[in-house]
Amino acid sequence: MAFKGTFFVIVLAALLPGLYDSYVRLSIILNNVPGKLVHVNHLKSYEIKFEDTIRNCEDALLIESKALALFSCDAGRESYNTVMGIFLPGPTPGAEIYAYDYSDASAPESKSLKRFEILDYELGTDFHTLGLAFDETTSTLFVSNHRKAGPTVEMFTLDLEAFTAKHFRTIRHPLLHGPNAIALVNSHELLITNDHYFLAEEYPTLSMLESYLGLPLGTVVHVDISSLLKDPAGTVEATVVARQPFANGVTFLNETTVVVASTTKPAIYFYNFTKPDSASAPTLTYQSLIRVPYYIDNLQVSQDGAIYAAGHPHPPSLNKYAATRHICNSPDLSSADASVREECRTTQATSWVSKWTEEKGVEHIYIGADYPTSCTAAFDSKRKIGVVSGLYAKGIMVWRD
Repeated sequence: MAFKGTFFVIVLAALLPGLYDSYVRLSIILNNVPGKLVHVNHLKSYEIKFEDTIRNCEDALLIESKALALFSCDAGRESYNTVMGIFLPGPTPGAEIYAYDYSDASAPESKSLKRFEILDYELGTDFHTLGLAFDETTSTLFVSNHRKAGPTVEMFTLDLEAFTAKHFRTIRHPLLHGPNAIALVNSHELLITNDHYFLAEEYPTLSMLESYLGLPLGTVVHVDISSLLKDPAGTVEATVVARQPFANGVTFLNETTVVVASTTKPAIYFYNFTKPDSASAPTLTYQSLIRVPYYIDNLQVSQDGAIYAAGHPHPPSLNKYAATRHICNSPDLSSADASVREECRTTQATSWVSKWTEEKGVEHIYIGADYPTSCTAAFDSKRKIGVVSGLYAKGIMVWRD
């Protein structure tokens, strides 16, 4: 009897954390239905810009020395989304890289938004972007690319005056089977997240279960491209340094702390980052986590040390919104059936943007539907201006404090 009782306690202790996490995920879905969600706006002012020019911008980053915000925008995400499992037949538009000059609020949109001309990228190769990282010392942009032939991370040299992006390397490795977000360790080392172990295209049911059960199968991978930089045929060294549910946004909080978003925990994980003296991979040691009441996506850290997070309050609404964008954004919508046009008019997907500081903890600064499907928020703490990009949104949201 004593053995059976001990065994029961051990099993219960193992199951309780998972049961609690499942309760949290279910509570978010029930509480954040668009009609019930309480809207919040603690921004001094905001506007939505470039609605008629860009859409579906998954990631954003700031180059504060130039007062530029970079965005990866993929109109093709409406018919091809490897994370959410959308694979529609027919041609798929490729992604574009844009820069928004936020130095002058009065500048017309036609002058403040620039599209990068992509040079030397292999003809006929598709381009479907997720995470971005920029190494300002070498003017190198790293871009996660979910090619139909297999995922890669592309490297471009940016000219921030001529707005050209010259492709010069492609990073491939079996451990980068679903690259999402990217953080720079230095000019030749990266941390890259894989959000899933089971890819939606190959294992749709298992991928869905991995998401909704919050299985800790996502990874953070350390990547060393020293050899590749010297020779296009060089090797790529990669090592898994952390595992967690749906590993998404990743960035450095400071020199010794890495933060990683777990979309389906949902939480921000804090890791201690230790770089060894030898050439081996660094270690990420779990420190703590902070839960958030929405399915968190990407993370950015401002110069004053605040973490900005954005994500999705209600995944079922996001899924419905995503599944209808190829119709609702079609030039043929005006000739579609009245019921289809009404669905496009009424279907909503909300946004949630938060800020974390060590002094105040988590503060929710925007919850609403004016700008849908938020996935990245970045803030220039000196100029007091921030940007939000949306996974399936038209344009970007720009706020000022």
